[in-house]
Amino acid sequence: MRRMKHAFWLSAIGILVVVGAAAATQSRPQTSDVSVAFSANQTRSHSRTCRSGSDTFRITNAVWRGTSTSSEARLAGNLVVSTRSVVNETTGDGWLTGTWRTTSPAAMRPARHARRPRSHGNLRAVIDNGNQIGGLVTGEVRAPYSRLLGNWSATIVGNTLAGNLGSAATVAAGNDSALIYLGGC
Repeated sequence: MRRMKHAFWLSAIGILVVVGAAAATQSRPQTSDVSVAFSANQTRSHSRTCRSGSDTFRITNAVWRGTSTSSEARLAGNLVVSTRSVVNETTGDGWLTGTWRTTSPAAMRPARHARRPRSHGNLRAVIDNGNQIGGLVTGEVRAPYSRLLGNWSATIVGNTLAGNLGSAATVAAGNDSALIYLGGC
């Protein structure tokens, strides 16, 4: 009988420890304003056109490689942006979808994690005048894990894509902003 009491109390204490550990590791809400400046050169591109009525549309799949600079280390480093754009060549208006990925600079990363992204996200944007891009990125950053949400803007000049994700300024109407966030209440 005495062993049964000890087993019961040990089990009860064990359950309390597990519940306490689970409560302690539950994510708490966090936010952190971030900004990124980036520049990338087009390394691969394939375009085709199609017509709809009197309008001609150019559909382009492209890969851009370059660097991103940020005070947030998980957003800085080597950058790969893959895009698919559809532009009305008559008006210059269109849309863009794609992905964003940053990795550590080669000198700073160990070999076994060389390709692991520090950040990755999905891009959705509007194209104006054929080369002005403005939209939204949603994704994640790693080590430690958080989510990424922000406005991004870019300009295409020749084979160069350059722009910003977020802004260091206080968020206000008309400013680009980006946010790393995690958890809920």
